Amino acid sequence: MPLVKLSDDDEIAPNLAPMIDVILVLTIFFMCATRFEDRPRAIDVDLPQVGSAASAQPAQPLMIEVDAAGELLFAGEPLALAALTPRLQMLREERGDVSVVVRGARSASHGTMAEVYQSCRAAGIRGVAIAVQTQPGRSGAGPVVNE
Repeated sequence: MPLVKLSDDDEIAPNLAPMIDVILVLTIFFMCATRFEDRPRAIDVDLPQVGSAASAQPAQPLMIEVDAAGELLFAGEPLALAALTPRLQMLREERGDVSVVVRGARSASHGTMAEVYQSCRAAGIRGVAIAVQTQPGRSGAGPVVNE
């Protein structure tokens, strides 16, 4: 890089213009040389065909409703609290990853809700959400599930 001295009072400094030109030329070269393809294929592969394929859509969460009297509705059907854990375990073994939404009445006892959460944990369910209804005009830490 040539050193430039404009006058006797100036310090000697490197000339950066040629270096910037080279960087710009290299940038343009690499932009033009890059292939913009989704999937580059090295060889042509004849993929097998299937009659039907399973969708990769996530499953809808299961609904557990708790009314004011402490009665449970599991997927719309009445269910005893003692039968909740085995039913969730069976579904988790069938489906794999299962998520649950608990809809509890405002007047449902805290103890009943805690037992429902404990049943979900005992069954190995990691995705447990609470359904709430937000009041208009209020903000803050939002609910897990909003209806």
